[in-house]
Amino acid sequence: MITLLATIGGPLTVAALVSAAARATGRERARSLSPRPTSSMIPPRVAARLDRALQDAGIDAGPERALQLWLGGTAAAALLAASMAAPLAAPVVIAGLFGGPVALRVSRKRRARALGAALPSALDTVAAELRAGGTVRDAVASLARSQGALASDTSRVEARVALGMAFPDALQLWAVERSDATVRAVAGALAVADGLGGRSVDALEGLARSLRDANGAAAEARALSAQARLSAIVVGAAPFAYLAFQTLTDPGTVGVLVTTPTGQVCLLVGLVLEALAIVWMRRIVGAVG
Repeated sequence: MITLLATIGGPLTVAALVSAAARATGRERARSLSPRPTSSMIPPRVAARLDRALQDAGIDAGPERALQLWLGGTAAAALLAASMAAPLAAPVVIAGLFGGPVALRVSRKRRARALGAALPSALDTVAAELRAGGTVRDAVASLARSQGALASDTSRVEARVALGMAFPDALQLWAVERSDATVRAVAGALAVADGLGGRSVDALEGLARSLRDANGAAAEARALSAQARLSAIVVGAAPFAYLAFQTLTDPGTVGVLVTTPTGQVCLLVGLVLEALAIVWMRRIVGAVG
């Protein structure tokens, strides 16, 4: 009797465990594709925008964790500055509070440029796969296993398809997440190529050439404007550098600036003018940055 029960119950138990493991794996993969949970301390709309910005910058941290690191780092830097010279703490706090968003914006732009530079090569990979008799989905899986700038994006596309989403819908969702015209064009081309197969090779290669030409023109424009952008950075950073130097050499003058009403008004006016200058210079040279 025991042998009979083991013979019948053993395979059933194994099948149940395998099914449970498959469901658990699917839940874990679906959870990895869903928005990261955020704290109730952050408004949902702000948390969603911050989470999107962090993902665009390639920063693997949730909104709450990112805020903790940013504010904690600013506080630690302020304490270190105060231990050196008390009046230096206020400028360090201001620089830290402004520096976080600036660093995030710079990281997003760099990652966007890296993504744009990787798209033509990705199209070439898809075209080569189609010429060899493969499919667009095989090429996307190959890109997901690579170490390039598109690895994380194509991994998400592949994971969504594995969870049951149609391949064109996964590509469309990728384009929506990126909110970039070039990504939308590439996603649309891949969706069409998925249906046409090898007949779309020439079109994919033509799109890759067009994207390379556009990237080359943008890179040339950035090179031509490099001197102007460097000058803008130097001019914008000069007041803060002088303030730090004055704090180290003559802390009394900085104490007047941050502790007296007249000094505080001067500091506030200076910061407002600095912010206006940054906006103005960005409008002059930011179009190609």
